[in-house]
Amino acid sequence: MIYLTGLTLALGLIVAIGAQNAWVLSMSLRGQRPWPIALVCMSIDGALMAIGVLAFGRIQFWLPGLVPWFTAMAVALLVVLAWQAGRRAVRGHSGLTANLEQPPLGLRQAVIAALAMSLLNPHVYLDTVVLLGSLAAASAQPWLFWCGSASASILWFSGLAAAGKPLSRWLSSPRRWRMFDTLMALFMSWMALVMAFKF
Repeated sequence: MIYLTGLTLALGLIVAIGAQNAWVLSMSLRGQRPWPIALVCMSIDGALMAIGVLAFGRIQFWLPGLVPWFTAMAVALLVVLAWQAGRRAVRGHSGLTANLEQPPLGLRQAVIAALAMSLLNPHVYLDTVVLLGSLAAASAQPWLFWCGSASASILWFSGLAAAGKPLSRWLSSPRRWRMFDTLMALFMSWMALVMAFKF
């Protein structure tokens, strides 16, 4: 029961972190190292949840002072990603097939990008360390709760990494690919505005 509680709560929170999910799915659709990116995201979630279990009180004391700095960096990152997606939407004239012909993202570049996208998002800390960490620490079996939470992250990001191949057929047309990039640009811009005015 504790495992399932951790699984369902974590899955709801992870799914709600829209900017990170949208970016991971975008990389998966482009075939840009989806599984290494997913592995980085899973590992960060699991590590932050474990930190929350081990040191919730101390982390809760220090985190409020760090949130504004992470928020500013996250907003800047989202603005850059939105600009890149918008430029592709305006200038793009080919479907997914041609996009995949571009030089692939190197493993190191993919890992660094995934680290930035995950660690610069203040919601990741608030959800994994503070909320899930406090719930796990208060449960009868904290590490069983953590196992459920970590499993949710593994299931979700594995699903995003695996979704790229079947969805790529739908995005093979130039029009649909530009629509996708337009949606990504609008969504990233909206997330940047929400973060900027919320904190």
